[in-house]
Amino acid sequence: MSRQSLSSAPNKVSRSTLWFALAILLLPWTDAWSSRVSGLYQAEVPIAGEGTAQRNEAIGRAFADMLVKVTGNRRIVALGGLEQALGKASRYVQQYSYRMADLSQQGSPGGAPQRFLKVFFDAGAVDRLLTERQLPVWSANRPSILVWMGVEQRGKRRLLVSEQDPAVRGSIDAAAGNRGLPIVFPIMDLEDQGSLQVADLWGDFESNIRAASRRYGTDLILTGRLVRVSDGFWRGHWRLYQGQGTLNWNNQGGSEQEVAADGIQQLGDQLANLFAPFGERGSGGALRVRISGIRGLKDYVAIGNLLRSQGGVERVRLVAAEFDALTFDLHGRSGVKALEQGLRLGRLVEPDPLEGTAPETPDGLVLRYRMQ
Repeated sequence: MSRQSLSSAPNKVSRSTLWFALAILLLPWTDAWSSRVSGLYQAEVPIAGEGTAQRNEAIGRAFADMLVKVTGNRRIVALGGLEQALGKASRYVQQYSYRMADLSQQGSPGGAPQRFLKVFFDAGAVDRLLTERQLPVWSANRPSILVWMGVEQRGKRRLLVSEQDPAVRGSIDAAAGNRGLPIVFPIMDLEDQGSLQVADLWGDFESNIRAASRRYGTDLILTGRLVRVSDGFWRGHWRLYQGQGTLNWNNQGGSEQEVAADGIQQLGDQLANLFAPFGERGSGGALRVRISGIRGLKDYVAIGNLLRSQGGVERVRLVAAEFDALTFDLHGRSGVKALEQGLRLGRLVEPDPLEGTAPETPDGLVLRYRMQ
């Protein structure tokens, strides 16, 4: 069957194809793809008291922390010229609350209770601010990350277990929360212990690491090795598995908790550069995507969910239907690089540069994928 455009010749599309196309447009689409991160537009910071000046200063700090989560960029205030907005952060506040925390239970010296201010910001107003400045907005649909960690001290190596290493686990959780990263730790049951050995982690044995990770079904895999070099000096070695590729980085610090937290911060930098790159501009029009290999209504709905979950995509329009393929125009501020990275999540589609042709946009750009 030849390709036909729904917008220009709907009467020539087969009844079955048209029914499926209409079904996907009429069914409620959700953002149920990858991991949906909550709390991106809120932040909690320590505060000494509840006076107006103290509160306004704390709101400014919370606003800066929130912007890092939403954009993915640790230097967004300086790079985006947001210093003036930072001084007027209170205008973006929806609500705030105080809480007291007993830090002695977290190993903090002194054990004195600490007051915190939790601030909830207006997501729509924040997005408008960033859009006006042409700054990235990383959507709440983010790649889930399985984290395998190992520790080496005095020549002995072992895999990190959350129950045995609460301080390291806590520093990782805190850093991931500050960056809006959905991380998963292996439960380290008998199956995990049998499928991944310490030697696999230190040897970067990719096939074994990927096999041990398969049961968790995450989008990405992160391995980290924390090595004690001497008193007060630790090194970290990190590797991120994304699709068939890998990214590597090293760091160092005064404690294993410091190195672990910084490793997660650098992970956030790496992922933001992929999914919400600073300085990437949208196409100015529609990005056209053709997806082949669609087998039925379930696939149609899954594709709709995937496309609508992409950061920067504000509207999805079906422009052509074929026997087993659909072509969409994605409208919004999403750039090509971020869209290509986002479509890889969930292993639903894969690039298909050779199969078929899609009706071109005025600038000739068409991204071609097929169902996995």
